[in-house]
Amino acid sequence: MINNCSQSSENRRHPRFILMLPLEITLGDFCIQTQTRNVSCTGLYCKVDRFIPKETEIKVNMKISFTIDAHKVNKTINCPAKVVHIIPPNPCRNADYDIGIEFLNLRVADKGLLLKYIKKKNTKEAKELKRIYLELKQMAARLIEVEECHPTAEHFRRVIDRAVEELDTVAHILDFEINELKNLE
Repeated sequence: MINNCSQSSENRRHPRFILMLPLEITLGDFCIQTQTRNVSCTGLYCKVDRFIPKETEIKVNMKISFTIDAHKVNKTINCPAKVVHIIPPNPCRNADYDIGIEFLNLRVADKGLLLKYIKKKNTKEAKELKRIYLELKQMAARLIEVEECHPTAEHFRRVIDRAVEELDTVAHILDFEINELKNLE
């Protein structure tokens, strides 16, 4: 059984996870091809090239593809939805509208599949980022030893130390995301 997703520390009812999935939005006689920017168990965020008024009911189709227990899953999740948030384009930066979409009547099986996909994809990537971060910290420690033998190593160490210092301030985000993903079961 799928839970209702855990509470996020943000003011959202459900945590969002960064996912770039092919997305098709249908409204009446037109169709927009785009991709998701982030997804939760109740909706998504994307960019579109035309205005869709808030509260407009639409149909969304998201394509997911991954492997579960050695079985390849290729699925298009079809769901009625509605626009719940829209931000007009910034003329200085882009011509796209940012929209938030809420799923309406997402099938339980599709919700379960979407949550498995979110968990698998983001857990793998978050753990990989964490591994890279830890390797970078180890590299900085090794450069201290090399610094005694090679004068250029000091420059490398200073650059890596600055990078590690910046990453230290955001590394906790990876731990938070991994914990949020564990709660999706």
